[in-house]
Amino acid sequence: MRRHPFVLLLAALVAATPAGAAGRSGGILPGASAKDPLNIDAGKLDYFEKEQKLIYSGSVIVTNGPSTLKASRLIIFLEGKGGGQAAATTNDRVKHIDAEGPVTLVSKDQIGTGDRGSYDKAENKVYLVGNVTLTQAENIVKGDKLVYDVATGMATVQGGAAQGGRVRSTFTPKNQ
Repeated sequence: MRRHPFVLLLAALVAATPAGAAGRSGGILPGASAKDPLNIDAGKLDYFEKEQKLIYSGSVIVTNGPSTLKASRLIIFLEGKGGGQAAATTNDRVKHIDAEGPVTLVSKDQIGTGDRGSYDKAENKVYLVGNVTLTQAENIVKGDKLVYDVATGMATVQGGAAQGGRVRSTFTPKNQ
């Protein structure tokens, strides 16, 4: 029995995780593992077979392990064409993800917000752009662009015009 390409695509998407560095978790969202289920809840899903693109819209909520991503719209670009058993078992078909905002990413004890976000597999980096705020407990960092390197775990925040070209940080000591 031949399965419809859309069914194979969805199976591949569920199996898809960004290729992380050795020792990294391998989930779609930071803090998630390759074994964590990926759930996407949205008002609408459009699939474009020729472009190998999925567009989720309408209050999109993605949960993957302990992490949650909220966006107005999520666009997932896949590598290669779906089809056959290999598509259902390949875990590296996701090549790029764009999240249109406002975007909120919650991972463990950190909350990141911005106007838009993206993940690029080739660069193995996560981007949060426009009015970026990163919060951990009472500590806050504000800028215009956050770049997180999945391989090294290094994050860089850059200032923008809204911050006078500067990065603003507030670190609050814990009450002893």
